[in-house]
Amino acid sequence: MDRDALRQRLLDERGRLEREIADLDADLSESLEDSSEESPYDQHMAETAGVTLDREIDLTLEENARASISQIDRALHKLESGSYGRCDKCGKPIGDDRLDAAPFATLCIDCKRLEERNR
Repeated sequence: MDRDALRQRLLDERGRLEREIADLDADLSESLEDSSEESPYDQHMAETAGVTLDREIDLTLEENARASISQIDRALHKLESGSYGRCDKCGKPIGDDRLDAAPFATLCIDCKRLEERNR
């Protein structure tokens, strides 16, 4: 595993997520009235609901992006400390295929499956 390439991949993804958050923040900073370009008193309730739903989706996307940044930061820390690639639960190595697909994975595939079943 090329640690420098991995670090750069994580940093690139972190940067992409930060730009996404900035774009979402810019969209969310508009008031409901500004985003619909009309007074809320002139709109049908369904139109207002549509704008509200769009804002809720943006908030969810932003929350997910922030959670992903936290996972990336954790992976970067583990990379620096030498514990990257080890399962947080059982301590066994996380497979290279899994790390390639999800470089910020903290659980091996077996522990992740158990976690998913217990939800």
